[in-house]
Amino acid sequence: MILSVEQLHQLDWIGKIPPSNRIALLVPQYNEASNCNILERLSYFKGIALKFKNELDVIIIDDGSTDNSLAIIETFQQNNYYPFYIASISPNSNKVGALHLTASAISHEYVVLSDFDTDIAGYERIFENLNGYEKNLLSKGYYFRLLPFEGQGMVFEFQQMEYSILRSYYKFYEKEGCVPVMPGAGACYQRAFLLSIYANHSGLRNGEDREATVIGLKMGFRTYYLKDVLSLTRPPLSLKKLVKQRIRWNLGYIETYTKEFKYYFNQVKSFNTMGIVLMLDFLIVILMILFPLIVVILGSISITSLAIFLFFSYMVSVLTCIFSVFLAKQEFTEMRKKIIVNILTYPFFKIFVGCVAWNKALLLYLKRSRKKP
Repeated sequence: MILSVEQLHQLDWIGKIPPSNRIALLVPQYNEASNCNILERLSYFKGIALKFKNELDVIIIDDGSTDNSLAIIETFQQNNYYPFYIASISPNSNKVGALHLTASAISHEYVVLSDFDTDIAGYERIFENLNGYEKNLLSKGYYFRLLPFEGQGMVFEFQQMEYSILRSYYKFYEKEGCVPVMPGAGACYQRAFLLSIYANHSGLRNGEDREATVIGLKMGFRTYYLKDVLSLTRPPLSLKKLVKQRIRWNLGYIETYTKEFKYYFNQVKSFNTMGIVLMLDFLIVILMILFPLIVVILGSISITSLAIFLFFSYMVSVLTCIFSVFLAKQEFTEMRKKIIVNILTYPFFKIFVGCVAWNKALLLYLKRSRKKP
């Protein structure tokens, strides 16, 4: 349990200690000095802090960085009259520990989670919807409309399509007030509830958002979609970086499903929305893992059989895209001009990235499992 993180790590406030506005925006960062234009990002958070100074406090969390990013952030803070607050965690605590420590050290009623490279548009809508918490005792959080932002090229457009398809399925979760993953790049929680989630979290980094969501669901978690609040995330723009990201995500998926197998099994057994989605996810994962083997076997048997299998796989993926567009057209507005091209090219990226990332994630999981005592 991550509860012991207080004994293993230390939190220090750099500069001023945050007051107690109703909302805290928590933004963890680790070694970002070379990953982005750090001064540009700090200027962005300064703007948010000044614009909404009466509603929320911006807290940037340095999670034990080993580069000079903390020094850059501290200098920026001092030169700009302390527009935001800095929490310094040492040593590195794999993001979850940093969020847990910081959320424990403040007294805000609500917490908005975001990433250092993510913009959030629509804070006013967050403020307006907070009253829903008081009216609905089961409501524990909101998740925002996660959009790939500031990119171009086929890899970027693939992710636009993929994110849009996933968002289109939110309609199925509305009645039960659930979602498989509350995105760490854009979500709002009751702080007390978030602390109870983190107290039961394994602290594993790869699937931290998925695991946190499952823990919340087990505790009676109910979440709702704020489609007017945009979480603008900057995705990988090269195929190599995309595969690397998906290996980490898929490893987190496997780790979480292994840890929470009993809960997931009960959802499948009850055949609710979550259970149906889990079954479909499982079938897709199995297909992605076995896809290369199936191709080799069918290719050795008959070229015709292989061609039929590949065509069938392609058409299922295309039809999934078309179904998603008709299910929630508003989720595809960003790619309206290229929607047909994106639908036709999506299966190639999905199958390639899926096969490579799932097989590498599985091998990595099995390798790590063998090393455990």
